[in-house]
Amino acid sequence: MVSRILIPHDGTEMSDRALEKATEFAKAMKAEMIIVHIIDSRFMPPSATLGFISDRTSLEGTKTELIRILRSGAELMLREKVAKIKASGINIDFILDVGSPAEEIVKIARNSACDLIVMGSRQLSKVGTDALGSVARKVSETADSPVMIVR
Repeated sequence: MVSRILIPHDGTEMSDRALEKATEFAKAMKAEMIIVHIIDSRFMPPSATLGFISDRTSLEGTKTELIRILRSGAELMLREKVAKIKASGINIDFILDVGSPAEEIVKIARNSACDLIVMGSRQLSKVGTDALGSVARKVSETADSPVMIVR
């Protein structure tokens, strides 16, 4: 029985498709939903690298401001999606965090006792074969709960 579904959402159409599919399952199984957005900290320069930059204070301030802006936009997006789903009678909440997306998704699924992860994936082409996007691949390989990938 599925009682809690985790839906990672990065703001893309593929994530919207996964959210629609998860909503169908939640209605049918009377399950709760958690939608999660992880701001990818990997594109931020590591602190050790900042030591080689003369204007370190300015760069740290810019990094903090960029995360604040991304967090604000993501929270607005999540609140809109949550409101729409709540209106259909489903219990849903959201989590917004900063880190490595795949690692944080798996950690949140474990800590929230999620029975199912439903996520979208870009289809990457590798010399004539199809491959999952790196986040979906890593989540599907490391999560304790089943992972449904929606394309």
